[in-house]
Amino acid sequence: MYQLRASTFFDETAPQAGPPGCHVRTQVVQPGLEVSLVTFNATDSVRISTIDDNPHLHFSCMLNGDIDVRVGRKGLHLGKDQLMTSFAPAERFELEFAPAHRNLELRITPQRLSELAGEDYQRLGDSIEGNFCLHTTHGNQRIKDAALRLERLLGDDSASPLLVHSASLEFLAWHLKAFNPKDQSEQISRREQKQLLAARERLLMDLSAAPTIEQLARETGLNQLKLKRGFKAMFDVSIYALFQRERMGKARQLLQHHGVTDTASMLGYSNISHFSVAFRKQYGVLPRDARRGALE
Repeated sequence: MYQLRASTFFDETAPQAGPPGCHVRTQVVQPGLEVSLVTFNATDSVRISTIDDNPHLHFSCMLNGDIDVRVGRKGLHLGKDQLMTSFAPAERFELEFAPAHRNLELRITPQRLSELAGEDYQRLGDSIEGNFCLHTTHGNQRIKDAALRLERLLGDDSASPLLVHSASLEFLAWHLKAFNPKDQSEQISRREQKQLLAARERLLMDLSAAPTIEQLARETGLNQLKLKRGFKAMFDVSIYALFQRERMGKARQLLQHHGVTDTASMLGYSNISHFSVAFRKQYGVLPRDARRGALE
């Protein structure tokens, strides 16, 4: 297990700050606010023990690969698109990263967050005043979009600092909006969290054909009621609402290179008008208009 300090781990100028295969790209957005893209390119899982030696709040979005987090007696399992908010100065975290893990993390001092967020800062409630906060939930599409935008910008040496600044504040704002210290996902057992993450992965495996609730339940070992309730509690969206959102997101990508008819066919639509209605419901424009740049 690698022993690290958070300040060293996120400092990309520090020589050999992380284990082999670990790459950290950090950019200071403004005093007291920085953002990092952490990537693991390893063949096996990596275990790290780290002390949070800076009084920063951490807002993270898991982009790929699972991670197990343990601090004190509390243990958490996070998968793709899940969020973690933490504030635990001087606490030791034990982390186990899956191979090919990617994580987008924003760190900000409480004073800077209070100055920037105003009343939204109060959404954190007594967690900050108590000097300890460890909370997880599942991300929404706006947070995911902001995280992916930041990932692209941090990977581009020529990216405008203003764009990084804008995307960082957007990521932070939606993160704060999603924060709910009474989130029901905390009441779901770790075993059921893994089953629900497996259900989500299976659901989105083929965006041209959604499995039935019965199939998802059977394949993941959850009964249908627990599956539906747990999905809503953990991901804040119903099973088929998530499927349709991701399906339309894929359609948006395909329309950049394919016609409306071909895109509809690739996504399992036999009726183009049904596809057009679904796309307009999601984005407010017809697919043909999206091809003309209406969503750019």
